[in-house]
Amino acid sequence: MSVKHSMFTTTKRDYFITELVLGFLMINGLHFLIKNYDSSFDGIWDYSRRGIYFHVFFVVVGAFFWRLGLWLANKIKSSAFAKLNRWMRIFLGAILFAAYGVVVAISFGRIYYELFYRLTKQELMWKDYKIFDPDFSLIILIFYFFIAAVINLVYYFRNWKEAELTAERLKKENIQSKFEVLKNQIDPHFFFNSLSVLTSLVYKDPNLSAEYITQLSKMYRYILEGKNQSLASVGDELKFLKSYIFLINVRYNENIRFEVELKHDLKNSVYLPKNSLQMLVENAIKHNRFDDENPLVVNVYAEEDCITVKNNKSKRDLIESSSKIGLENIKKRYELIGNHELQVEETDETFTVKLPKLSQSEAGYFDI
Repeated sequence: MSVKHSMFTTTKRDYFITELVLGFLMINGLHFLIKNYDSSFDGIWDYSRRGIYFHVFFVVVGAFFWRLGLWLANKIKSSAFAKLNRWMRIFLGAILFAAYGVVVAISFGRIYYELFYRLTKQELMWKDYKIFDPDFSLIILIFYFFIAAVINLVYYFRNWKEAELTAERLKKENIQSKFEVLKNQIDPHFFFNSLSVLTSLVYKDPNLSAEYITQLSKMYRYILEGKNQSLASVGDELKFLKSYIFLINVRYNENIRFEVELKHDLKNSVYLPKNSLQMLVENAIKHNRFDDENPLVVNVYAEEDCITVKNNKSKRDLIESSSKIGLENIKKRYELIGNHELQVEETDETFTVKLPKLSQSEAGYFDI
């Protein structure tokens, strides 16, 4: 059973964008903080040659170390380190990121000093610059403590979101499995009865037997071609039902009347559980007696939020052998979809089932 992974792809892209935006904001924020702290700059909006150079350098190198920090965190979390308990992970993670922050602070300052001097042939305006400048390194170190906090926040959100998506995927797979079980519960008696009728027709009426074979093949083509679909449009269900009614009427001497009152636009825009109309007609046939004078009449029509199937009642004294899967099958499938309840109304004269209308989006969710 295959499952679409578009949600996961979208989520990973969202994580990347989130990390990118956070990194950009934090790096630029720290850049302005250093400019404000360093009296050698004329305020945070100092965009002299040195100010522009410092800004570009800070953003480029800062982005590199930001991504390197995220990569390091990802490696740590996916290694044996992840097997430790939570407090030990936090403690060791803090030490590792503190060490990383110190290394970055020293590297950052030294790289900037060397590049600025080589490019401008000027001394930096920071006085008494050392390999380890306490003030500058402290600011960078604070920045990377922020990185550690943000990384843990991002990864907490990522794990929570992925767990939620996994639970949703498993729920969908479970529902699809149940749908498959219910959908495959097609009464084998009908197929064998059809072959029995066909055997007698071949000798009595070759033309009718040819049409019978055509309609039977349409039915089973519909079943086989739609084996990966849990829902079907009303139009497709009616075509399937038309073939079924033809076969049944051959068997019962045209004693079943089928009346449909549905607007054309509903046939393609409304969906139902696959084979549900056929199951309801089959249920009516099994539980009622009918003949030339008192035919079984099945009406299919639309109401505001449902497709209604109604038949007249004339109960059999002995009900035909039934696996009792028809109506119960449809009920269970609607229960799996959720927020939809099958309505059954019975009087002395009629039996009515109201099938809630389903949408194309619901059809897409339950298809495999």
